Formats: sequence, C-alpha cells, structure tokens
Amino acid sequence: MPHLNGARERTVFYRLALLLEAVVFHRHVLLYPGYLFPWDFRAVHLPLATLIADSFRHGRFPLWDPYTYCGMPIAANIQAAVFYPPPVLAELAGAWLGDAALPRLLAISVVLQLVFAGWCTFALLRRLDAKPAAAFLGATVFELGCFFAAQAEHMGAVQAAVWLPAVWLCLFELRSVLRMRRLVALAASLAMTIFAGHPPAAVAVFLSAFVLALVLWLFKQTSWRLPAAISLAAVWALLLTAVQFIPTAEFTQNSVAKYRAEWLGSGGGIPPSALLSLLIPNYWSVFDLSKFHGPIDPTFLYLYSSLLGLLLAAAVAIWKPDRRGRIFLVMLAVFACLMFGDKTPPGRAIILALPDFIRIAIHPEYFFCVFSLALAVLAGLGAQRFLRSARLQLIAAILVAGDLIVVGSGRPMNIVSRAREPGFAADSIDGNRGLVDQLRALTAGNPPYRYDTGPDVSFLWSSSAPIIGIPTANGCDPMAPERAIALRLTFANGPRWGTCYQVVNPASPSVGLMNTRALVTVKPVDAPGYRLAAEIAGYRLYENQNVRPRYSLPGGAVQVVSYTPAAVRLQTDSPQPAELIAADGYYPGWRAFVDNQPAPLNSAEIAFRSIPVPAGRHTVDMLFVPETLFRSAALSALTLLITLAVFMRSR
Repeated sequence: MPHLNGARERTVFYRLALLLEAVVFHRHVLLYPGYLFPWDFRAVHLPLATLIADSFRHGRFPLWDPYTYCGMPIAANIQAAVFYPPPVLAELAGAWLGDAALPRLLAISVVLQLVFAGWCTFALLRRLDAKPAAAFLGATVFELGCFFAAQAEHMGAVQAAVWLPAVWLCLFELRSVLRMRRLVALAASLAMTIFAGHPPAAVAVFLSAFVLALVLWLFKQTSWRLPAAISLAAVWALLLTAVQFIPTAEFTQNSVAKYRAEWLGSGGGIPPSALLSLLIPNYWSVFDLSKFHGPIDPTFLYLYSSLLGLLLAAAVAIWKPDRRGRIFLVMLAVFACLMFGDKTPPGRAIILALPDFIRIAIHPEYFFCVFSLALAVLAGLGAQRFLRSARLQLIAAILVAGDLIVVGSGRPMNIVSRAREPGFAADSIDGNRGLVDQLRALTAGNPPYRYDTGPDVSFLWSSSAPIIGIPTANGCDPMAPERAIALRLTFANGPRWGTCYQVVNPASPSVGLMNTRALVTVKPVDAPGYRLAAEIAGYRLYENQNVRPRYSLPGGAVQVVSYTPAAVRLQTDSPQPAELIAADGYYPGWRAFVDNQPAPLNSAEIAFRSIPVPAGRHTVDMLFVPETLFRSAALSALTLLITLAVFMRSR
C-alpha cells in the first residue's frame, strides 16, 4: 500500500507540473491584459464564439448567423464547434460575464486542453513502461513543443490534436485484448476530434490511428483485430458526431468549400527545409515577422522541440533501437513525409491522385501534430533508456521545459496585442472605437443595415461583425456560402472559391441590393450615391444612398414586427399580389408562412429569399428549421445512448 500511495503522489506531482508549465508558457493570454492568441483566433474563432455566447445570453441555440455574408448557418459550420464541450463552456461563461471576458475564457479552455494532452502523453509513456520522470519529459515536449506552440491561432486544430495521445493510448490498451470499454473510449476520443472543429487535424488523428495499428501489426505487436477495431471505432465516432458531420456535409455542398481543391492545387505541405528549425528555432525569423523570409506560413516553420528532447529522441531512434523505438521512429518518418505534402514528388503524386471530396478535407501541414507526438514519445523513451536515474530524468525534464518556455513562449505565433483590432477595446490606440460608433449610428435600424469594406481595408473588418454587433454583407470564412460569393463577384474579381471579396466597384447596384448602407474605405470613393459621413483615424466612412431595404415589396409596404436571427415576422400591405424580397441569405431549412399558412420560399437575386404575397394586409413569417440538423441530432442521441449502455455493461 505505501508503494501505491507513493506512485499516486508522483503521478499527482507530475500532473500538477504539466499544468504549471502550460500556465507559464501561455501566461500572456491567461494573465496579462490586452493579449490573445493571434490571427485566425481573433479573425475566425473569436467572432464565432461571440455570436454563440450572444445566442446563449438570449436563451437561443445558435442556428443562424445574421451578421456575416447576409446570413449563414452557424451550427452547420464545423469551425464554430457548437457541440464541443470546452469552448461551449467558455461561451456559456462569456454569456454571463460579458464579451470582454470571452477571449480569456477561450484561452483558458485551450490551455486546459493542452494540459489534458500532456496528461494523456504522460499516461501513454507510462503504458510503454517509462518511469514517471521520463514520461513527464516526453509529455512536456508534446505539451510545450512545436505544434501547440506554433498553432495557437488555429484553435480547432489544437482542440483536435489534444486527443491524439488519448487515441494512441487506447490503441495500446486494445492491442492485446479487445475490451469493449477501451473500444468505447477510442470511439469517443475520435468523435471529439470531429467535434473540435478542424477537419484536416481530425483526418490526421484518424489516419495516425490506422497507421499505428498497421505498424504494430508489422512489428508483431498485435493481430488483425486491432485494425478491425479501429474501423469499428471510426464508424462509431461518425455516428456519435452525426449532429455535426451531416449538417457540415450539407453546408459544404452549399458553400465555396466544395471548390477548395482548386485553391489547394496540388495539396500544400511543409517544405523539408523546415526541419532546420529543429536545431535553429528562429532560422526563418519567425520571432520577428518584419524580417520573416520563409516560404510558407510561419506557424508551419517552427518545429523546435528543445535540443535535449531532440537529442534523446535521436539517440533512442539511432543507437540500437528496441522495438518500441522502431515503432515510433516509423511513425515519425511516415508523418514527416506526409506533412511535406506536395513539397516532395511522391507526395504531390499521391495528393493529385485523390478524389476532390477527400482533397478538400486534407491539409498536409496538419500531419505536423502526429510528427510532434511521435518526437515527444521518442524523447520520453530516450530519457528512460539513457538517463538511468529518476533524478537525472527529472532534471532533464526541467531543462526541456525551461528551454521550450524561453524559446517558444510569447512569440508572434502564440500572442498578439488586441488593441489595434476593430471593436476589441474601448481605448483602441488607433481610434477604431470612434469609427465603430459612427458605423453603428449610420446602420441603426431593426434589423440594422449592413456595412461593407473597400479593397484597401483589412479583412478583419469583414470578419469582426459579430464582435462589433453590426451585420456585414461580407465575411472571411472558408465555409462562405456559394450564393453570397457569386453575388459579390458581380462587383469584384476572383475565383469561385474565394472567401473575402471587398467592394471593388461601389457603383454596382449589387452593393445596395445587399442592404449595405455603410462603406468603410481608406481611399476616397468616387461613385454616384455615396456621401462621406466621417473621417476617423485614416478611415473614411461613406453612406450608400442607393441602399435597398432589408425587406421590400414592389408596389407595397413592409413593416418589421419582430426580428431574431432564426425567426422574422413582417407585416405586408399591397394593392395587388407581389413578391416579397428578403435581402437575407437563402439556405435549405428556411420556411415561409403567410397568415400562419405554409407558403413557398424561393431564391432571388442570386443569394436572397423571395415569398409570393397576396394582395391586402398579411402577416409573413420566416423561420429557420434545419431538419437536417434535427434528424442528425436524433441519430447522435441514439448512438450516445447505445454507447453509454455498452460502457456501463462493460464495467
């Protein structure tokens, strides 16, 4: 019993240490005012989270986003992760504490998930017979190392990758005995990677499970039953996540995401030269972006995982490797090749041979997370083999943690000041708050008019609509509705897969058609019908006097009775039958009722809705009732009940 108590105490100590080092690494976004994760976190995830928190605040489930692209579904947008518990809990807290607290609440949820990843890596290495201190070292390499340090902006990718060590741990538990409880745990872990909101990272986790099972079978560590079990768990995970997976598949077919294979070209990938950053972390000047000279996104050119960790991993892989070392060396090599993608001839050939529906879900760069975990496991095994005493292993782990914190913490890949972004701070140093106030006054109404931006304005103004609380006709989302982009291409030029098209030709009648009353630019606008309303901090705010009402009825009048994102009630009055045009996004699931009787709802003006209305006074209702979501939710609920029953019976 004393031995068991001592083992528990050591486990608790190392878990607390993993928590502490994660807090120290991410101290800026957790503890310091004015900092948050950069780029996509503030441009994609924070606006979505703000919208979801606002929905919860008003007692609504987030079904429809009224702020972006003239309206789009939100629950079907997998990036919103509306069914993934950690951000949802943060958003519920944000609904209570206010939007100003939301960035920090999301950061807390992310860091706690990183700690969970560290704990699972620790458990995985213990399952591989590593001593606690050696397991702690490997867990530190994964928790603070290259992938999580560099990918903080991609919250969905981080959330999916944290489940990777849990999936591998389940595989090692299943390799000898196929117990139902472990199979349930594997299915649940795989399901969480889907709910996490980043399909390419989820694909990486799923593929790593199959590859690891194959490697174990080749090294005679398991039987054919393990790949079969993974296949069953994968199907099980898809059924559990039907509530997300099926609506997202439907949304993909109605968005520009289905054309992403054209944008990806031959697939993308990390150049092999990025491996130089394993030794020289700032080789590409990723710590000072004014000097950055890398060939791709800087977040994929930081592979540093500590020099000591790399040395231990290399030693166990090269110096008379045992079977465990060979297994993870193969995993490291396979996923290094996969993450290179089209940057190598074989990778390019493989990617181009894949069908489009698979290519749109694959970004080879995100196989980087598997590379990171394989390296971390090798480092832990190296500490176990070459550092024979627990004291040496602990000292080495502390050195690794210190190295990774000093080198990687507080870098442009994982922090940014939020003061310069639109709508984020009342004391914005460049005066954006004043512009937002003017914009709000110009677009006031029920519902508000929309705003748009010129080609000389940051796309952050297009993606920040939910944060500043003013709807826009634009956006910047890889799931942009196909109809909305087609309409925007009437006044801008670009491919059909584009996600953010600014107003290049303000004279186009399509601008007013989208209920756009305000245009934010830097350069002057020389087009009929535009009045300069304000000049603030280098921006110009124009009023579009050719704006069309949100709801119009030729030859008649329309009055808004009530408006919420998923339910609109209008009062119409027309001397003759007419077509009601709603400048809101057309999407499957919207229903129309005239005087409480079902009415046809059609598409109009490329992207909008139209409803035939009889002569006289009538009440018109538009409701968003996404049947695909509800049917999928029933399938997920049934699968969850079966899963719980199987788990309880297996105990």
